[in-house]
Amino acid sequence: MSERLEIEELMDAPRMRLFRSLGAHLRTRVRVLSTLFVFGFVIGYPLAGEVLDWLINQSSLIPEDTTIIVLQPLELVLLRLQLAGYLGITLVVMTLIWDAARLAGRSKMPDDLELPPIPEGALLRGLIALMLSLGLAVIGLIYAWDILIPFLLQYLQDDAASAGLETTWHLQAWIGFLLSLALGSALAFQVPLAVLISLRGGLVEKVMLTRYRRHLWFVSIVAGAMLSPPDPLSLALIAAPMIVLFEVALLLDAIIPQRP
Repeated sequence: MSERLEIEELMDAPRMRLFRSLGAHLRTRVRVLSTLFVFGFVIGYPLAGEVLDWLINQSSLIPEDTTIIVLQPLELVLLRLQLAGYLGITLVVMTLIWDAARLAGRSKMPDDLELPPIPEGALLRGLIALMLSLGLAVIGLIYAWDILIPFLLQYLQDDAASAGLETTWHLQAWIGFLLSLALGSALAFQVPLAVLISLRGGLVEKVMLTRYRRHLWFVSIVAGAMLSPPDPLSLALIAAPMIVLFEVALLLDAIIPQRP
């Protein structure tokens, strides 16, 4: 009986009501998000061919003595579909950031399950969040393109050469490797914005983030280990930015005053 009461109290807690309210809000946006994904996919498919041509002609992304081959007849078609899907997902993520920024900043939770009215300045806050998100994504892409990807590709080629092997990469695997690192880096650089929106929107308390700081660092290290070759330098190139950006977000939250 006591356990049931504890569960009921937990479900009725203000923060849990907030999550339930956000879930209800997202359900009302399913049609909009689905439409945006389809729109991005449709316009992205013809553009994907240009992107693929550009990537294939980037000699700096193909280490010396490395050959790129095609193994399947539909390989280029599948890559175009993948790129088009990424564009659709990007539009969905940007819309979610817009919603989160507009709905953040409320200082009080209502007693019912309805989200409070969107405060004044929500439109401006949403635009600022989108601009910051795009700026952080560009910084992440530059970091991946100029530092992370060249280093890892050269490392993999040197590792194969040291074993006396010729380096021949599958086109779909090579493009997928590039895109996963580039998009992963762009998403990782969203950490400051995501943390600030979560703190200002009441989704999480700062004391909880600081209490589990080491756990979040460990998650960043595990993510870096999964994406990088098994050496400390590669691990640091991927995990360190996420840890640093998390700490920057906590610092910004302490510096930037919160509106009453």
